[in-house]
Amino acid sequence: MVSRSAATFGLRRRRCLAILTAVTVMLAFVMVPAVHSQTSQADSEVSQAYAAVLSAERSGGNVTSLVAQLNTAISLLQEADRLNSTDPALAASLYTQAYNSASHVLQAAPGVASAGAASVRTAQVELGVETVVLVALAALAYLYIPRLFWRYWSRTHSDWRVKKP
Repeated sequence: MVSRSAATFGLRRRRCLAILTAVTVMLAFVMVPAVHSQTSQADSEVSQAYAAVLSAERSGGNVTSLVAQLNTAISLLQEADRLNSTDPALAASLYTQAYNSASHVLQAAPGVASAGAASVRTAQVELGVETVVLVALAALAYLYIPRLFWRYWSRTHSDWRVKKP
């Protein structure tokens, strides 16, 4: 026969196991929406960052560093998606890192776009100035080269005489 303390211990053990199982299940239900919301937030932030990088590139900005940061955010997001079912805590951390990296890209993109637009304007002004200088040099050459050529030719050939046939 089993003693009363052994029966109480077994009952406590089963209750403790039941409570632990219930807490684990409740935490799983609580963690899944939290991780899911982080997933959607990180996804939308990466999408917005991609659109901002694309806009900055169209403005003529140098987006090399932004693309590197965006690639880092995407790789973190992919790694978090892979680990989401096995290690939700690490996945949540990776989602947060991806979100932060994409946010940084999103904040830096307008500055890169404005710098690119200024660079494009400067290049257009330089092209205009170079074109005007080349046209002016061509006009001066057209006006003065023949005069200079014939002056030089007449000086070098001034002693020539034409024979009558």
